[in-house]
Amino acid sequence: MLARGGAMSPYSGLGSTHTALVNRLESGLIKDYELSQIHEYEISKNPLKRLWRRWFSGPKSVNKMASGSDIVHVTDQEQAGLIPKTGNTVVTIHDLFHLFPSKRNDVQIGDAKISGIRKKDLAKIREGISRAKLLICVSKDTQQECEMRFPGIETVWIPHAIDTEAYAVETKRPKWFVDGVNLLVIGSEEARKRVDFAVKVCSELDVTLHKIGAESSLQSKQELCTLANDLGCNLNWVGRLESNEMIAALQHADALLFPSVAEGFGLPPLEAYAAGTVALVANAPAHNEIPLAHHILPVNDVDAWREAISTLKDETSIVRKRAAEFSVERWAERHKSAYDSLF
Repeated sequence: MLARGGAMSPYSGLGSTHTALVNRLESGLIKDYELSQIHEYEISKNPLKRLWRRWFSGPKSVNKMASGSDIVHVTDQEQAGLIPKTGNTVVTIHDLFHLFPSKRNDVQIGDAKISGIRKKDLAKIREGISRAKLLICVSKDTQQECEMRFPGIETVWIPHAIDTEAYAVETKRPKWFVDGVNLLVIGSEEARKRVDFAVKVCSELDVTLHKIGAESSLQSKQELCTLANDLGCNLNWVGRLESNEMIAALQHADALLFPSVAEGFGLPPLEAYAAGTVALVANAPAHNEIPLAHHILPVNDVDAWREAISTLKDETSIVRKRAAEFSVERWAERHKSAYDSLF
């Protein structure tokens, strides 16, 4: 049985991983395991109704449904309050940012100031994680923190998977690419993503930086564009792309820049590799677990980033080989072993 609260969009981070697990169980990809039922509900606009479902009716419903399944798997840590008190229970931990806020490179990770209701909510989440029999962690960094925060609970590392064949399909060069060097930066303008650092790096180079992803707000977009203009960076604001458009952009780019200082996993570098493109990544968890060593750069060393961009070369074969280590088949094998360990 898979369980979550509100049915998030399959195009969101947590929504896409839940949907992938549903599809892979239904297709029989995880040998010896099949999907029996799903607990989820439409997200209400009424905050009181959302809270009632999250704290009371949701856990009660999951507890009742759980008797019909051998395993109850809650697909992200934010919904860990749904975990029943007994049985074979699993939680996928994507990150612990909001459960245990911290600062990394002077950037606040997770909410430091929260309401009384949210404090109670986080306590319920931590209690739920503590009841689980197994924690599936998408990065080794998160696994290490889980072992420290929740001692005595079994953990296993299962990184996200990628359909490498989808990224190998031949595509046309995006019309919005320009002559010369085309670089990508993917993500929101959230502080930890450090898109402003990518702008600073590119400000003294003869390159075009394409910013992909929906803006967090009109103000944040304007601030970033103003910064690029002041520094003389050629910034092209692309916005959100469909999956086929994203694959085309990744395939034809000279490189992806990923200067984030904190990620639960960090999928864009893996997507770039699968597309045959170099990803230059900040040496910060957990996305520094993905790239080849020479693509991992010091977090704040602008000169090192500029040097790496200036000396880019075609590494299609080796980056695709690395991406293949995160194949869907390997993901399925790891999940089977994890589920088997409960019996």
